[in-house]
Amino acid sequence: MSDELEFINQKEEKTVTIALNPEAEARFERITRDLAEVTSADIIRQVLADGETPRLYWGTAPTGRPHIAYCVPLIKIADFLSAGVHVKVLLADIHAFLDANKSTMDVLKYRVKYYSYLLHAVLTTLGVPTDKLEFVTGSSYQLKPDYTLDVYRFNSLTTVKQAEHAGADVVKASTSPQMCSLLYPGLQCLDEQYLDVHIQFGGVDQRKIFMFAAHYLPKLGYAKRAHLMNGMVPGLSGGKMSASDPKSKIDFLDSPSDVKAKIKAAVCEPGVVEGNGILAFLKAVLIPAQMLRDEQAVAKGEKRYVGEMSFASATSPMGTVFTIERPEKFGGDLHFSSYQDLEDAYVAEKLHPGDLKSGVTDALIRLLAPIRKVYDASPDWQEMNRLGYPKVVSEADRIKAEKNAAKAAKKAKGGANRPPTEEERAALRKAKEESKAKELAAKNATAGPSTAVLNTDMPKLKLLSKGKVRDIYALPDAADADKLLFVATDRISAFDVIMENGIPQKGATLTQLSMFWFHKLKHVIPNHVLTPSIEGASPACLQGGTTAWDEFPASLSEYRAQLEGRSMIVRKCEVVKIEAIVRGYITGSAWNEYKKSQTVHGIPMPAGLVESQKLPKAIFTPSTKADLGDHDENIHPDKAKEICGAEVAAEIERVALELYNTAAKYALERGLILADTKFEFGLLDTPNGKQLILIDEALTPDSSRYWSAAAYQEGKPQDSFDKQYLRDWLIKGGLKGKEGVALPDDVVAETKAKYEEARDRVMGLGKFAA
Repeated sequence: MSDELEFINQKEEKTVTIALNPEAEARFERITRDLAEVTSADIIRQVLADGETPRLYWGTAPTGRPHIAYCVPLIKIADFLSAGVHVKVLLADIHAFLDANKSTMDVLKYRVKYYSYLLHAVLTTLGVPTDKLEFVTGSSYQLKPDYTLDVYRFNSLTTVKQAEHAGADVVKASTSPQMCSLLYPGLQCLDEQYLDVHIQFGGVDQRKIFMFAAHYLPKLGYAKRAHLMNGMVPGLSGGKMSASDPKSKIDFLDSPSDVKAKIKAAVCEPGVVEGNGILAFLKAVLIPAQMLRDEQAVAKGEKRYVGEMSFASATSPMGTVFTIERPEKFGGDLHFSSYQDLEDAYVAEKLHPGDLKSGVTDALIRLLAPIRKVYDASPDWQEMNRLGYPKVVSEADRIKAEKNAAKAAKKAKGGANRPPTEEERAALRKAKEESKAKELAAKNATAGPSTAVLNTDMPKLKLLSKGKVRDIYALPDAADADKLLFVATDRISAFDVIMENGIPQKGATLTQLSMFWFHKLKHVIPNHVLTPSIEGASPACLQGGTTAWDEFPASLSEYRAQLEGRSMIVRKCEVVKIEAIVRGYITGSAWNEYKKSQTVHGIPMPAGLVESQKLPKAIFTPSTKADLGDHDENIHPDKAKEICGAEVAAEIERVALELYNTAAKYALERGLILADTKFEFGLLDTPNGKQLILIDEALTPDSSRYWSAAAYQEGKPQDSFDKQYLRDWLIKGGLKGKEGVALPDDVVAETKAKYEEARDRVMGLGKFAA
């Protein structure tokens, strides 16, 4: 880490130098308990020693709708209030505006009111007195001259690198960040001064901004503040709970059926704590909420809280913080006096995931019911919801609505029962085709090498299937019934889930590299490629330019903009229902299995292998070929024989190993290690019976793992020229297997660069030309 950033990342040693009387010490302990980190604690102690009222602010930017993880800071706010802290809640509308320009100021004024309604309702439900809180809207002071001048002063002291790093865990990352994202951290620092507080409170994701403030405010002549940080709540699917991922979160206004569905789908493996979103949620939200209610009840002279929102049953033993109700035939109710007791029971598998999910579902429904009741009774809150979060109407919904309106108008004229004439049908078809053609022409006119092609639209062709990457069409001419049109889009998938955005030009890169390998390996086995031709020593499709397009039929010419460089015409055949994976090195899922059982796909392996080590010889490790949306399953070679027959399976194994060994030898000459790859095969009808052929794609970064030979070191993971980079990014962000993931610009750019470098190295293009 450079000196320029060192102060942002440094850890503070815990030192206590200011003595307090017993009452003040108790207040300090309550203020700082159950937090992930406290910095500059002596600032708080000095305020208490001086007999002042500590002043603290917690800020939230009104972007997406708040989810139930907000209970964590709100429960802690109850501690602050009971310790006599003056708490300010900042509704940071300017920050929301600066956060990647997600919202306009017109929309934000409604979101601020939505947040205010919601936070008051949640705090009331938790028993936190809102009359002791001060709510402040950021724009009420952040647009004034003094504040604006201090923004200039602050930014005159900092560097772009520091500002970018300070906001890295809060503001959306980008290889070319917007200026607004660089301003965001500095504004949050200045808020400490302009809200006149001693303490700022937030999540651990705010830490870098807190250290930014502690370093730079004194340079402006302002006091250094203390910072309190709570932990982050994992999402139901194991990663961070995020407003942008509906499946990871529970919204405060979710219906009981929504809650049941989300909890049912949540990650909750038997006996496993790590990555268990249900357990994490219980620990961070539900049990602390029950403990807060119990404390409030004791303060009123009651033994414990036993109201309708209690998570402990009325008949549970004293000290119970969570009850899971079960029928007597399944062992009866379970009562837990702490989260640790519950976790221990789960690890010992004395608590079944189904029972845990049922208990958490019931608790959540009880927690949310009064909030939803307040919302249903408040027309103004509902109006703020409608205006602050307007429904986005998809193109499909718009078209459907127009059709319904047309039907209604027709019915009103008395013509609902008359079927359209053939002329009317023809006119409707023509209008639809012209409309689509215009839309596509406009799209193609603005699309360039930086635009990802996620879908194809060719209304005169029949779309037969849509895979993770390829769209497959029937050709328009009857004479071509035995052929298919393959189009490689720029879609990208990982862990069997397609990302929301794609990698520009990826489809063209895959096609170019596949054509190269189909040509190079055609002596090993025939393949399905017909057009463009890969015959001869130097086929046109490998030379670049537009020559290869001349080989495509004229009937496709109107779709040239969608097809050129990313499509091929292939033989129609029967697809073999296995994927032929060949591994020359132990890595990825093979390494994970080996660590557990010293096997790969159930095949016993030598002892003492290390990660990324070259195997004594390449091995055939097939998997099932799942339908779109399902997951491929690693299988033993014997299982492959059951699926496609012993003779076909044996031939696939022989050919796949020969293909791998031939390609690996060539790749090594180009400075690349081919660690593993996946082939797909088909059976082609011929006069002499079924013939095995190579289909789909060949040795692309989508289906293969390429490493740099020069950088290779066994015993650790390798940097690779494939989508392992994307997989690692997803795992690090807790996004593995999640739907609806949009890749940030830097991940798109890096993935694109890796794919293109793999192509250029293999084919000897650009700086890798021989």
